[in-house]
Amino acid sequence: MSMTDSRFAPVEEMIHGILVRDPYRWLEDRGLPETEEWIRVQQRRCDEYFAECEELPAIRERVREYLDVEVVDQPAKIGDRYYYRRRNQGQEQGCIYVRDAFTGIERLLVDPSAEGPFVSVGIHRISSDGSLLAYECRHGGEDKKSIQIVNVETGATLPSRVERGDARGFSFSPNKRGFFYCQELSAEAEEHMIRFRSFDDPGTEQVLFSVARSRESRLALIADSIHLGAVWVHEVDGRSVADCWMAKGEDPTKWNEVFANRSLPFGAILKDGRLFGVSYANAGNGKLVEISRDGHEIRTIVPDQGAMITQFMMVGDEVYVTVIDGLRSSARVWSQCGRQLSDLKLPDDGTVRLFPDLGDGKSFFLSYESFSQPQMIFEYIRSNQQLSVWSQRMLRNPIVPTVMRNASYSALDGTEIPLTLVGRSETGEESTQPVVMTTYGGFGVAVTPQFSAFVHILIQCGALFVVPHTRGGGEFGRAWHDAARRRKKQTSFDDFTSAAEWLCREGITTPLQLAIFGGSNSGLLVGAAMTRRPDLFRVVLCIAPLLDMVRYEQFDNAAKWRDEYGTCESPDDFQALYAYSPYHQIREGETYPSILFVSGDKDDRCNSAHVRKMAARLLNNDRQAYPVVIDYSDERGHSPVLPLQVRTEALARRVAFLCRELNLPMIDGVRDEKACA
Repeated sequence: MSMTDSRFAPVEEMIHGILVRDPYRWLEDRGLPETEEWIRVQQRRCDEYFAECEELPAIRERVREYLDVEVVDQPAKIGDRYYYRRRNQGQEQGCIYVRDAFTGIERLLVDPSAEGPFVSVGIHRISSDGSLLAYECRHGGEDKKSIQIVNVETGATLPSRVERGDARGFSFSPNKRGFFYCQELSAEAEEHMIRFRSFDDPGTEQVLFSVARSRESRLALIADSIHLGAVWVHEVDGRSVADCWMAKGEDPTKWNEVFANRSLPFGAILKDGRLFGVSYANAGNGKLVEISRDGHEIRTIVPDQGAMITQFMMVGDEVYVTVIDGLRSSARVWSQCGRQLSDLKLPDDGTVRLFPDLGDGKSFFLSYESFSQPQMIFEYIRSNQQLSVWSQRMLRNPIVPTVMRNASYSALDGTEIPLTLVGRSETGEESTQPVVMTTYGGFGVAVTPQFSAFVHILIQCGALFVVPHTRGGGEFGRAWHDAARRRKKQTSFDDFTSAAEWLCREGITTPLQLAIFGGSNSGLLVGAAMTRRPDLFRVVLCIAPLLDMVRYEQFDNAAKWRDEYGTCESPDDFQALYAYSPYHQIREGETYPSILFVSGDKDDRCNSAHVRKMAARLLNNDRQAYPVVIDYSDERGHSPVLPLQVRTEALARRVAFLCRELNLPMIDGVRDEKACA
């Protein structure tokens, strides 16, 4: 290609008085033949890299032993029937089933296999009597989905269908004659809309509510059996706020405003005609409050627990909340009158999650998992407070015993940051050992113990898995998140590199034995850590990341993350973004760690242009001594819903890359003591 062509010449822009160079702007255009050719070249280079690793087939088989097992999820119960999704051993994608609770007779409702291996389905909503089930379809790993409806009694798919888009709410009408929905079908639309479609006339629909649309705004439909709610998130004077309206389901054309310009975050739900939400006003960990029809807080249902509320669900006349208390999660029960009733008796060394309440309220489902325990699903029967195992994921091989211990280290400003270390129980006190480290560090998301085939295999190979609980996450409430948000985002990256320094200082590992990995916001974190301190890490695995923080707002719907990252429209925000933007902080003449990028065309959350541009800069760095590999797929997106075979190959490559670059010896028949290099 001719670099004299204006499409391929480096772009230089003066932004708030700073000259910003963007040498690979042309790679943002996925439609260019040159971009297509660049991608195909990288795919060939990636295949060549892994063809050199003789142990990849054995690694692939080990990964398949973890992934190719029966997986059950999305459970719900209405009356005498269970509804759920299940992927059987050997199947590429899961199917949706219904089962009689007494006879155990099971019927297949939805099987996506006829549409090809890259189509996945999931339960979206179930009607209150269980006769209708709305299911979502995705193509590849994209976030966008279409919604179809099946008659549970006959198994027939109804002609009414919601076209592919961003799903923002769905509810069957009280008389089951149609449904309400909010779906973002086009990025160019001038308005957000809530619509109604009748089963009697599926070819037409009625717009019930509309509001102005901007790059930063979104509209969500919430509903119960009585009312509909519209929650509009938008910007006012540079801050994100929410407005709310309500209407009766039997007369959905008359909407009354409940409140306007309420500061985020604020999560709202409707229950029996009443409006509830999680508020952070004078409650750093969140509190559940009831909201009056004129927008005022009537009363507090669940006060600030001194622990971060991560989920809440109203079932019958009770409220179930999950909280993060330090580094542990638990589930607690409250009455709607604001009285704490009990805790659900689950182990406290893992992660507890509530499944969405899609059933009739007589029971609901929750899950538990830990670093050493794959997901277990429990059914909680409210009438007798009975908690029983409903489904348990069984692996084909015994789980290798692991030991978890907690430590702490000092950040640059002296703040004590907790650290979790997980390794094999038989590992002795070696001088140093390979370490694989990650965290999330953003959006108030806490990193709690979860079972990961990727991590478990690496631990088998002798690596120590480490999670520093950096600021930006949600382990210690809203203040912990705010300490590394917007212009303070660098704090999260500094906390992460301080953890690496502590591991080396304590003699646990060395920079030549230290690998880091992360995806999405965590992909940004490892990219920023690598460009700031390339001497501190040997290997980087960067999955579906943001990397060009000067232009992140220009891609897809990323402008809605301004509350987290800030905006380049603000001079002060721009200074912070540009200072850590990994794409812009690559220095000529510097050697960076071995890096495996993972991305694909179906990622409509963290656009794959981030990886293309970043990888191009590293590949054209004359001093780059270590491999830069791009595992790029046409079908890969942000959602983990790819076929079993594709997921197995992708995970095997990630394990193989880390083992090869760390010279990590594989064990138990996967790899011997000989290096893979």
